[in-house]
Amino acid sequence: MKKQISFFLLATFAVLLFACSKRQAEELKPTVPTGPNGPTPVTTANVTYTNFAGALFQTKCNSCHGPNGALKSIWLFNGLASVKNDTRVANSVLVTKTMPKGGTLTVSERELLQAWFDKGMPE
Repeated sequence: MKKQISFFLLATFAVLLFACSKRQAEELKPTVPTGPNGPTPVTTANVTYTNFAGALFQTKCNSCHGPNGALKSIWLFNGLASVKNDTRVANSVLVTKTMPKGGTLTVSERELLQAWFDKGMPE
């Protein structure tokens, strides 16, 4: 019985350790909407879920917290509503900086995400 429990714990640990993809470490390139004068860079003044935050969550969180992720029972990313309805997201990413596991956010990504939260998480 103890061998089965030990094996189960070891297997669970291995799954959690390797469940998150290396893709989380990639720097996210914000979507740049095209205006009449060409591309419009994403800044802290115009950041939205559509032009930045959604892609960030998809790239950095979805592999672990998406519908097929090992950590979906802790927090399930399924779009804007899942971020707006859970204060743990901003805390884990911006305050304690415990997320994303196995990846990092650049200074620019953190600034844009902070601005997005500060602006009330516009779509």
